[in-house]
Amino acid sequence: MKQPILPRLIQRTPFFYGWVIVAGAFLGAFASGGIQGFTFSIFIKPMSESLGWTRSALTGGITLNALMASVLAPVFGYLIDRHGPRYIMAASAIIGGTAAILLSQVQELWQFYLIFGVAGVFGGAAVGEVVTQSTVVKWFVRRRGRAIAFSSMGGAAAGAVLTPLISIIVFTIGWRTGWLAMAVMFFVLLLPVSFLMVRRPEDVGLLPDGADPSDDIQPDDHARGTHEPEYSYQLREALRTRALWLLTITLTIVGLCISSVVLHEFSFVTDQGFTPAVATAVLSTHAAMAVTGRLLWGFIVEHFQVRYCMASVFIVCALALVILMTANSTPMLFVFAIIYGLSIGGYSVTTAVAFASYFGRDYVGTIRGAVSPLIIGSVAIGPLLVSLGYDFTGSYLIPFNSMIALFLIGGVLVLLAKPPVRSKAAVWG
Repeated sequence: MKQPILPRLIQRTPFFYGWVIVAGAFLGAFASGGIQGFTFSIFIKPMSESLGWTRSALTGGITLNALMASVLAPVFGYLIDRHGPRYIMAASAIIGGTAAILLSQVQELWQFYLIFGVAGVFGGAAVGEVVTQSTVVKWFVRRRGRAIAFSSMGGAAAGAVLTPLISIIVFTIGWRTGWLAMAVMFFVLLLPVSFLMVRRPEDVGLLPDGADPSDDIQPDDHARGTHEPEYSYQLREALRTRALWLLTITLTIVGLCISSVVLHEFSFVTDQGFTPAVATAVLSTHAAMAVTGRLLWGFIVEHFQVRYCMASVFIVCALALVILMTANSTPMLFVFAIIYGLSIGGYSVTTAVAFASYFGRDYVGTIRGAVSPLIIGSVAIGPLLVSLGYDFTGSYLIPFNSMIALFLIGGVLVLLAKPPVRSKAAVWG
């Protein structure tokens, strides 16, 4: 009897199969970033003008989508640790693609909320950070930073590649055709690769990083903060550590800004009198720099303590927003896009590395999933608060200044989140 196709493929792969997992996670992040990240900002104005909906009403769909994701995240995290990402990602491809087709036909706001907020969540949460990154960190220890960097580049790559493409479609043919183009991405790119995903290297007779059984897979420098703990925390143990709650509080605060900047950047720039072409170019530059930033931070976090890296990311993001708020020329907009893109590129990388390095590989999906309702909830609420601020004041001044403050607070707070030590001094209770 022949072996199943996947085990034979893994045996014949001329390089460590973990890099196939990274490629699959990249495409998952690409699909997630496409339906609810950079490219959604292109749809806000055309849909608002065509259907007569306010920006707050449209952004409410993003909020509902993210809130649904926060509810599902603990379930996805548990399933990833137990069964791996294969069938979750396949379901995401089918449901997400179908949702994109249905979005091209919406006429009423309740239809948009039902499709984007409920069905569309599978196009994001089911291939989002909890699913894809919790898988990647199981396959790598020594090269974890760069592996996370490559896999998480998909979200920013969606902005760099899809933003100009979807922008051309939306502004020449129409926003309904734009959603149909999004559906193709799910069916053609994500669905085939989902069946190549495997939960962890040990399931197919491999070790992290492709190490031999005789190798010591533990990094030597404990002081870097990127070490693999000898002990993987279970959820109940992780919940009793200061580190988990400090990370969660920090990411909840900063989460209010993460999607808000991406979703309102295009509208902010055009509101300042710049053309849609300039706004699209700025958004694409931001996305392209975020791709580069992920790779940069992936190597940096392998050499420095992860909490210092996270603090640097948040503080530089705040400084970049100051540049955006004071930009009075096209070159200054691109300075913002470059600096903000390079810095925000480190967000996903450092977050994934922090959870895996602090709490181990075995239950990282469950742990991330358990605290994700708070983090994703803030990501959900942030864009809506910005929209409400705009609708009430007619300006982005107060919302964007608030985000600057939140980034700075997060940068200071994360420095307190030292790696947990399994002793009474570091564990509550």
